[in-house]
Amino acid sequence: MTVKSDIKRRINELRKLISKYDSHYYVLNKPLIDDYEYDLLYKELVLLEKQNPEFDSSLSPTKRVSEKNITGFKKFKHIPKMYSLENTYSDDELSAFHKRIKDVLKNNFSYSVEPKIDGAALSVIYRDSVFYKALTRGDGESGDDVTDNIKTIRELPLSLNKIIKGELIIRGEVFFTKKRFEKLSETYSFSNPRNSAAGTLKLLSPKEVSKRMLSILFHTVVTPIATTHIETLLELKTLGLPVVNQIAAAKTLEELIEIKNMFEIKRFSLPYETDGIVVKVNQLPLREKVGFTSKSPRWAFAYKYAPKKAITRLQSISFQVGRTGVITPVANLTPVELSGTVVKRATLHNFEEIDRLEIKKLDFVEIEKSGEIIPKVVKVIKEKRSGKEISIERPFLCPSCKEKLVKYDDEVAIRCINKNCPEQIELSLIHFASKKAMNINNMGPSIISKFIEKKLVKSISDIYSLTKENLLSIDRIKEKSATNLLMAIERSKKNTLSKFIYGLGIRNIGEYASSILADKFRTLDLFILAGYDELIKVPSIGDESAKAILLFFSNEGNIREIRKLMNMGLVLEISENRDVLNGLSFVITGTLKNMSREEAKKFIIENGGTVQSDVSNNTNYLVVGENPGSKIIRANELSVKMINIDELKDMVQ
Repeated sequence: MTVKSDIKRRINELRKLISKYDSHYYVLNKPLIDDYEYDLLYKELVLLEKQNPEFDSSLSPTKRVSEKNITGFKKFKHIPKMYSLENTYSDDELSAFHKRIKDVLKNNFSYSVEPKIDGAALSVIYRDSVFYKALTRGDGESGDDVTDNIKTIRELPLSLNKIIKGELIIRGEVFFTKKRFEKLSETYSFSNPRNSAAGTLKLLSPKEVSKRMLSILFHTVVTPIATTHIETLLELKTLGLPVVNQIAAAKTLEELIEIKNMFEIKRFSLPYETDGIVVKVNQLPLREKVGFTSKSPRWAFAYKYAPKKAITRLQSISFQVGRTGVITPVANLTPVELSGTVVKRATLHNFEEIDRLEIKKLDFVEIEKSGEIIPKVVKVIKEKRSGKEISIERPFLCPSCKEKLVKYDDEVAIRCINKNCPEQIELSLIHFASKKAMNINNMGPSIISKFIEKKLVKSISDIYSLTKENLLSIDRIKEKSATNLLMAIERSKKNTLSKFIYGLGIRNIGEYASSILADKFRTLDLFILAGYDELIKVPSIGDESAKAILLFFSNEGNIREIRKLMNMGLVLEISENRDVLNGLSFVITGTLKNMSREEAKKFIIENGGTVQSDVSNNTNYLVVGENPGSKIIRANELSVKMINIDELKDMVQ
């Protein structure tokens, strides 16, 4: 039996590894391992902590999300006060700000200039390098304690990379990235990213906050750790903290205006919404000379971009089908000039937004252009109504494929779930052909895009009717490539039921759930015919997943396509999970013979073993391929047995 000291060592090792991987993924945007490997490590840590509660730690990555709801938010005093910034839309006022600073500091100073993130202000406190508390701005004197909610943000380290004694107080913005907000808008009736981030911070369920995936960037340090603002941000970065990384330096008014203009153009390419720039005296000791007003620091100033708005008439509504099946209402407008371009359309996001705005056809509306390519409708000019306006009806059928639309209970979006819908077929094919699904080698996104462009496929089943002549009509596909692809397509006909279920792309049904469902129902027909009561009893299948399955099979287009696929000669087998390797831990290194590392991992797991990313005292075997890495050295040090892929296969015979 493994001694407790080895277990403790492994737990600490996993905590460090997962924290390191979180930092590289969320802060540096440079993942070190794939999601599959990460999930294995995380599950191993959860299990070890559950079995060994004496090694519990509040700094563990598993403690980011509290299962208990918050009963309310306590208020705490900000020390020092959390000021707000003066702001302007005018170059003249920016010039006046520069003159005031110059009158006090003469020419012995410079500015830092950074984007003003459109989020919710936050103050975070670390004590002896350990995350302690997070407070909202509140009234500036005191704020709400949102510590449990902020811990769910994976960019935020629970402990810093260096030891800093005492308190480190830093301030920043909590926000949703543009991509994340767009995704969340399919589920929630959000008005804008800033209000949505602020509202999420005040939820009483950390678990729900975690699902929404907030982001954070720091822009201010209250506790001095360097002599200039720019150096301070660099120091925060070395501590493992996410900081505003779009920053520029200026000395003159001319440089300030040039940078302001540059950021105004650049803001559309940033991953978050920004409504201006923040200008600060860069040298921290000089800030005390400039001082504060009762509300704002005199040494900082916010220049906000003037909102770009126009009023026009909404002539009609179109319904767009997104690549994921979400139906987006789009307003067709009387053409109007806005920000130098003629605007004819504006997004209405979703149908709850239509209800919120109380918008009708023929209404006069105010449109705004912020970070979106397509402007959005922000309000209705109700005083211009004539009584001839027409209510907007929600569509019943998909405007692309004419299949019945559905709405999941937990979403505001209306969706088309027909996998052969022309607007969705590309994503459906990419998922179906992927390695974790039907594993059709060499049928990647670029090839699938060519199939659709040349109208060679209009449904998933069409890939099984492709001929060599079809493939040779595509640029850069030669005889050998065409032959190999056709062989891969043919090989995919003999597959496992779990891979086919995963390939269908049913909402909430991932690789693991697909495997569980295949083991439970054993045949495709029994799975299709399963009722809610049967599905809800399957481990890992909750209420939302069960309803998603039922909705998917209620779509006639999906059923027709599945029958067509089976008539193409697909043979779906049950992959028997065995326990031959139960209790054994493996690490893989090097290039394996006739098997990818992903396939080897799956082989081990299907036979009851576990896969680790690094060699430790808990490792039983190191599976070695060609050109192995440094894991061999560690295995020798710990006397871990080394085997090749053939020996691994022999273990399950």
